[in-house]
Amino acid sequence: MGRLFLAILLAVLPGVAAAASDDEPVIASEIPEEPQPVRTADLDRWALQVTGWTPQSVAELAGFLYEAPGHGLPALDSVADYLLDPEVAFEPQAAAASRAALQYIAWLEYGLIDQDTLTLRLLTDNEASRLVARLVAALDTGHVEQAITESLPAVRDYDILRREMLRLMTVRPIWPQIAGGDALTLGDSGARVDQLRARLAAEGLLAPGWSSGDAFDMRLDTALRRYQGRVNLSPTGRLDRPTLRQLNITPQERIAQLRANLEQRRWRTRQLGERHIWVNLADFHLEAWENGRLAREHEVMIGGQTSSTPEFSEEMQYIVLNPWWGLPSSSARSRFASIRRNPGIVNSHGFRIYNSAGEPISVYEIDWSRWNDRWPYRLSQPPGPTNPMGEVKFIFPNRHNIYIHDTTERDRFVRTRRDFSAGCIRVQDPLALAEWVLAGQADWSRARIDEVVSGNTPTVVWLDQRIPVHIAYWTVVGEADGSVRYLHDLYRRDGRLVAAYAQAFATATAAGEAGRTGVFDTIAALR
Repeated sequence: MGRLFLAILLAVLPGVAAAASDDEPVIASEIPEEPQPVRTADLDRWALQVTGWTPQSVAELAGFLYEAPGHGLPALDSVADYLLDPEVAFEPQAAAASRAALQYIAWLEYGLIDQDTLTLRLLTDNEASRLVARLVAALDTGHVEQAITESLPAVRDYDILRREMLRLMTVRPIWPQIAGGDALTLGDSGARVDQLRARLAAEGLLAPGWSSGDAFDMRLDTALRRYQGRVNLSPTGRLDRPTLRQLNITPQERIAQLRANLEQRRWRTRQLGERHIWVNLADFHLEAWENGRLAREHEVMIGGQTSSTPEFSEEMQYIVLNPWWGLPSSSARSRFASIRRNPGIVNSHGFRIYNSAGEPISVYEIDWSRWNDRWPYRLSQPPGPTNPMGEVKFIFPNRHNIYIHDTTERDRFVRTRRDFSAGCIRVQDPLALAEWVLAGQADWSRARIDEVVSGNTPTVVWLDQRIPVHIAYWTVVGEADGSVRYLHDLYRRDGRLVAAYAQAFATATAAGEAGRTGVFDTIAALR
């Protein structure tokens, strides 16, 4: 078969040929001794294996292809039109349907761009084989809808974000812009105060009932605080620069942000786990899910801008009650000067010092005159009231050495912005989370957990069933009531993602529009 629309995209985007894709996971016994190259799927070749089309299922597919922009994906209208063209014979339409359906569900399943390279994502042969099997199974039932549904992201707010994007694309609201200037607060008046009122009213946070020139009053203060909380800014009631920047984002920019966030949902595995944990770093929030139901919610602290917490998914294998704290080298070095001046700090804080061989040594055995800003030792702290790990930590082994743990700085959870850690995730009410993690595990009731914690003895508890942990950075979230919150881009990751996705989206769209005639000329030969 000739190359169908969007197949040419695999060649038109720079650097696409070298884009990386993850192959299907394998168990340890299946890993070959020598690394094997990952084969990139030839969609035309795989499409030949998709059989079972009928005129009805081809027409049904066309209807779904028209919906591609509603998922934030490039339009497939040209392909859909071809599939519905009464002047085209069924055989070439079926061939085109195979290729188009495979491409479409690949986008829904894995995304348009690669998560790591942010270039157009290529399927592996394993992935293509799995999608072909899904299509064939659906066509055996007489309907292609089954394959589309199974390819949609399982994340709960995917449809909420879709509806918000469609609303903005359809309505195209004109949001009032607020002129730059000094910060505004209670008692101020003038044109910029009027603009602020109009903007918050457009957001649905302020009811009508004011006159031009009215002073900045408590109603406006309350509405502005609500907006600031919605975008994860400190609710000061003050129109400062960060708040002004959020308020002046255009609907077009929001649409681009929503498309990028929908793409992020497509990067997540279909198999989230019957019991799993979500952490949205941008929202400083953790959710525990069980059988499709939100079981628990916890506030969290995350890494600061210079020690940002990464995004990944792994499985929790065990928890540690009363954990030791092995100080990171950066934290140890920061304490070097204080310890050199007063070595007694080591003992008073309960620290232990180990040499490069892992042998414990006394702080008084060290010749401090030999060291300046270097720190050749390992510093650890046993369980206790000053241990920053607190009473429990949750371990899901990963290459980033990131885990979830308690903290001694629990008063900081009242703050809106909580980027205080060195990279790990600090969780509020960790013993309640531990209770949920260990639920159904013999001899590990909440009373038993409290008993062990009160004894201060380090205790490792292995999980009978591993729990997937998904750490994401999503700057748009959908709420259970259908509303949407736009969050502060603390790590400034959105810009690169939005730009990369917009470029791939525009290139795909342009290639489809410009190349329609030539692409389908080859298909016409099959008539």
